[in-house]
Amino acid sequence: MNGTDKQTVFAALSHLLSYPDEEWRKERSEWQQIIGEIEHEALKGHLLAFLESAASYSSEELIETYVYTFDFGKKTNLYVTYFNSGEQRERGIELLQLKDLYQQSGFQPTDKELPDYLPLMLEFAAVADHEKAAAVFQKYAANLEELRLQLSENESIYTPLLDGLTMILEEIGVERNVQP
Repeated sequence: MNGTDKQTVFAALSHLLSYPDEEWRKERSEWQQIIGEIEHEALKGHLLAFLESAASYSSEELIETYVYTFDFGKKTNLYVTYFNSGEQRERGIELLQLKDLYQQSGFQPTDKELPDYLPLMLEFAAVADHEKAAAVFQKYAANLEELRLQLSENESIYTPLLDGLTMILEEIGVERNVQP
């Protein structure tokens, strides 16, 4: 898999895991076309499977599903350090470390989201050196696997996205981690 495909997959995952507002819906066909050009068939299949499922939902249903899945689920939220620390003080240190790493890599995230918000982390991975991206994601591999397993258990339409994320992370050298 070439570097451009990897960047495309990370960017697509970032977008697809973002809140499905009106702009998200307007860009859906554009993303479908971009994803259709990915050479890695299994990865492309996961992303397109999600888009196909999402297309069967009304705008309101998709928003409701997103909110129910990620905003109300303690085990399925998109803030990856939350799985380690919850709201504890240690989480603040992890957030600062992530923000510093982003800035040292030349990535300037907005202050709209915390640095551990998965779509933001994926946005970073889309533009960062793959070794730095791999190091960040390796630290949270067990958290991401837990999220993937929870979504799968809940039969979430978002499961294919986490399956795709697992694949692309393995492509850049992140080892799959499952906590006992």
